[in-house]
Amino acid sequence: MSPRGRIPYLPIVVAFCVAAIFGYAVFSYWAVFIARDATMTGDVIGTWKSFAVLAFGFWLGSSSGGKAKDEGEPTMVQPADEPVPVEEKP
Repeated sequence: MSPRGRIPYLPIVVAFCVAAIFGYAVFSYWAVFIARDATMTGDVIGTWKSFAVLAFGFWLGSSSGGKAKDEGEPTMVQPADEPVPVEEKP
């Protein structure tokens, strides 16, 4: 695999996320306090609410997703090139 095909280094991803949030915060300040357009203000507030829901959902999923254990029967993986076995019932 080439070095360009891998996932970017974590600090780069975090830096871009912080830059995007900061940029949107600056735009939000302009839209709400300087432009004072009611439609744009509603859109900006709705977007921040969506960010909050997304952050909460990510936190919830990442904090509990890895802890779930399947206590049931182990599942068998069927190879793609083999036919699926069928059990006939009397």
